[in-house]
Amino acid sequence: MDKLEFSIASEIGNIVKVENFIDYFSDVYNVEPDVFGKISLCVIEAVNNAILYGNKLDPMKHVKFIVHEEDKRLFVAVKDEGEGFDYSYIPDPTLPDNIEKDAGRGLYLMKTFSDDLIFEDGGSKVIMVFNL
Repeated sequence: MDKLEFSIASEIGNIVKVENFIDYFSDVYNVEPDVFGKISLCVIEAVNNAILYGNKLDPMKHVKFIVHEEDKRLFVAVKDEGEGFDYSYIPDPTLPDNIEKDAGRGLYLMKTFSDDLIFEDGGSKVIMVFNL
């Protein structure tokens, strides 16, 4: 199957459109309910990060999605128009030194619930891989 593509303006209110897109591609790729929960959590976290930190809530900038299935694995890419970030270290928010820090929780969830997490374009693009 071809890749599915989608784009939203960087506004928090567009999260509903993202949820609808997740529902749509989950139907297209016959995603099982247990995997759907993981995908939904990870994609929403990635979109929040893209809107807030990547595009800095600039409604003129967009968050783009590309989804495809290959060899029983679903690839979901989320790309913002920001400068990226240093993804070489993802802090563990469950450690005592990080418990009260806000930063890093979404990335930690994405790393924990996806089967693979790949960063490209200096961190402005994240690809989450889920085994189907």
